[in-house]
Amino acid sequence: MLGAALLVVADQRARHATALIEELARAAGKPTPTPDSGGDTATTATTTTPTTASAPATPPPALADVVAALRRSAQSAATLAPTLSGYRAGLIGSIAAACTASYTVGLPPVRRPS
Repeated sequence: MLGAALLVVADQRARHATALIEELARAAGKPTPTPDSGGDTATTATTTTPTTASAPATPPPALADVVAALRRSAQSAATLAPTLSGYRAGLIGSIAAACTASYTVGLPPVRRPS
């Protein structure tokens, strides 16, 4: 269950990153980077060369670390949103809301040691 929830959070955060990259490119008057153009987007595909030895899998982050990161992101976005207007305010506000929903509803509660 936790693994599936973390995948949802990762997908949402990747979409947030893509939306932010697109808005930054638009504001700078540059074309939006795409995975095929070699632009730096959250969804850019990479090519790897197979090796005979595989690297050990990276363990997933601790739930408390994920929740803390989401809280920081939500707070940062909530602080920034009122300073913006229009689409940008909505984009940042929706990111704040998504981060808050992820750590309050989407992930299991962090158990504190007694």
